[in-house]
Amino acid sequence: MEKRFIIDTHTHIFNNEIYDNYFKKANENISDVLVMHDYDDGDLETFLDFAATKDNVHIVWSFTFKKEAKRQLKLLENLLKENKIKGIKLYPWYEHFYPSDESVYPLALLCAKYHKPLIFHIWDVNDAWNTAIMKYSHPIFVDELAVKFPKCNIIIAHFGFPYMLETANVVAKNANVYTDISATIVDMGRHKSKWMLYKQYLDDLTRVYMYFDIVRRKTMFATDYGGEHTPLNQVEPYIDLVNELFDNRDYKHVCRNLAIKLFWWWKYD
Repeated sequence: MEKRFIIDTHTHIFNNEIYDNYFKKANENISDVLVMHDYDDGDLETFLDFAATKDNVHIVWSFTFKKEAKRQLKLLENLLKENKIKGIKLYPWYEHFYPSDESVYPLALLCAKYHKPLIFHIWDVNDAWNTAIMKYSHPIFVDELAVKFPKCNIIIAHFGFPYMLETANVVAKNANVYTDISATIVDMGRHKSKWMLYKQYLDDLTRVYMYFDIVRRKTMFATDYGGEHTPLNQVEPYIDLVNELFDNRDYKHVCRNLAIKLFWWWKYD
C-alpha cells in the first residue's frame, strides 16, 4: 500500500510537539488525523488555530452537559455549517447520562442534518478523580438512540472495550452505527508486555469478527494517540494490527474509505 494512505480517526493531537512525535512514528503511512477535543480540555480557538496551520488535522468538538445547552448547540451548528469541525463527541461515563437519554436527541438531529458522526467515548475508564460511573457508557444504550435516529451516524469509540462483543452486536444490528480500534494497545513500559497485549487484542478482534463478520467493514483505523508523555503513545502497533486483520478487500475501507464516508461524506465515492 502506498505511503500516507491511512486516516487516523481518533487522536488527541493539539500542539506541534505532539504532532511531530506522532508523524515521526507514523513513518509516512498516515495522511490525516481526526483530533478529539475533551470536554474540559482547552478552548475552541486554540484548537481551531492549531488545525488551521495543518491541512491534515481535523477537529471533532465535544458537547458537555455541564454548560448551558442552547448556546453550545448554536455554536456547534455554526461550526458544522462552516465545516470547521467534523463531528461531535460525548462522554457518558464522565457526565452521567445514557447515550439513549432524551437530552442527546438534539445532538443526534444536528449531526444528521449536517451528515457528521456523533461519537461516544465508550471505553475502560481513566478516572483519576473517581467520578466516572460505568453504567452510563455500556454500548447497549447506543442501540436505542440508533433506532430512533436512523439518519444519524454513530461511532462507538475504542470498540467499546472491554465490551467488544456487545459493541459488535450493536454495530452489526444497526446500519448507522460504527466503531474504531483505538486505545486498547498502550505503552506498558516493557516490550514483552506490549507484545502480549498486542497479541491478545489481535486474538480478541479476530474472535469478534468471527461472530460478527459484517463489523469488519464498519471498523475504522484509530490510535487515540495523546503524546509521548502518556501511555496512549502507540502508532506502529495499530498499523501492524490492521495489516494482520484485514485483507486487501477490506484494508482500504477500514483505513480510509469509511472515514471519508463518515467525516467527509460529500467526497465519498
